[in-house]
Amino acid sequence: MKHTNRIQPEGLVLVLTSPLVGEVAPSLRGAGGGYACRDVEASPPTVSQSLATSPTRGEDKTKNLAAHLVRGLVAFVVLGSFALAFFAFAQEKKDTPKSPAEPAKEPAAKAPKFVSADAGKYISGELVFVDGVNRRGALRLDGDGPMHYFAMLPYGMVGYNGAPAELRDVPLGTHMHGYFHLAPRGEEDTIPPYQRANPHNHALTLEDDFSYYQRRGQAWKIVAVDLKKNKLDVAATGKPVKDGINGKYTFDIDSNTRVWKGRSIVELDSLAPEQTVQLNLSWAQGAVNKEFVVTDVWLDDESRKFATEMQRRRHVRYQQQRWLPGWIDSIEHFDYGGAVITITLFGGMDQSLYDDMKASRDTGYWVAAAEKTLRTWFHRADRKVGRVQDWKEIENPPLGSSGIQLRLKFVEVLEGYRPGRNVRLKCDRWAFVTMPFEERVKSLEEQKRSAVLSLP
Repeated sequence: MKHTNRIQPEGLVLVLTSPLVGEVAPSLRGAGGGYACRDVEASPPTVSQSLATSPTRGEDKTKNLAAHLVRGLVAFVVLGSFALAFFAFAQEKKDTPKSPAEPAKEPAAKAPKFVSADAGKYISGELVFVDGVNRRGALRLDGDGPMHYFAMLPYGMVGYNGAPAELRDVPLGTHMHGYFHLAPRGEEDTIPPYQRANPHNHALTLEDDFSYYQRRGQAWKIVAVDLKKNKLDVAATGKPVKDGINGKYTFDIDSNTRVWKGRSIVELDSLAPEQTVQLNLSWAQGAVNKEFVVTDVWLDDESRKFATEMQRRRHVRYQQQRWLPGWIDSIEHFDYGGAVITITLFGGMDQSLYDDMKASRDTGYWVAAAEKTLRTWFHRADRKVGRVQDWKEIENPPLGSSGIQLRLKFVEVLEGYRPGRNVRLKCDRWAFVTMPFEERVKSLEEQKRSAVLSLP
């Protein structure tokens, strides 16, 4: 095989010719700045060509030296480029700090857990601020104490007049009882530091006096009524509560106190000793001494059942329009899209809602991604349909859980379908309703802003 080297002085372009190698043609340079090649015939030169181009010995040495220099220069540049690139990569790996937030991502891949009810701290006070859209608010603590700002846990439950409720259902000024927990990991700043008087600021349960005492088996027996002094003396009856008032107490009453009998409001003089009643309370002038005024008195079972039924209907309508909340326990992805997703429904809802879901499980459920506040984006459109693969009911579920666990099969999944994320589910028995503008999350900026409590 013949191999010759020639130097083109103008551009110092190295040209290689051989029977198997083409000649680099500067005129055929590609658009990327490289060189194209054209084939050169491998036939030997004629005698006249050899005589015309035969170099002298000195010229031959000079050309060989130049060729070696060019080859060495090219090799140096190539090796230097590789060395610089390797050094830069190594330096970048060395200087890149490890993100301290990386460990916080680990729990997101695990099945979420409900907090232990025993770990909660009992706090009571008057409801004085409500952000009904984001499920947050504030209590003025008993004893005319400071403000206690709080957020409801995603599975946190509200009770009003003996039925499930939303914070927006409870009138401002209502005395409430709650069990509060430390903020979940990564959500410590939901309540800003200057409003964080107590680190136990995420509520698992929050109930008015009616709901709180009745659910635990305690009621009040009227001991004495003094309409001149506007005083009502009562004593706890039934099963005494652990937290709250569980003995004798004197409350204020006035012309604004509503006395319920049957389905009607009657006069204050309908109050009499030995009656067993339920009460709702509010702030009184002597609040610093833990005095309360009675806002409502329910004299009989009919009046209490009527109040509970009216609130239950309100609650059912609200959940049917906004769908039942739950969270994703796990996801089993398919190779080519779709997944089987395990979802646990939250507790504290009216039983009729769970019955609707169970009765229509053959048709599947619409599932929308939700925020920690349980807000959705545009859940009427931003949802996918999951077909029920399994319906399981767990006995003695933790507080906050319904005990209902579903396995749903999806052909497509949304970005928000991730373990630990919240969702809302709709069955085909409920009508599609477009949510009010202020309830929908409409942008990433609003999503970020709604993650932190803010005052109007």
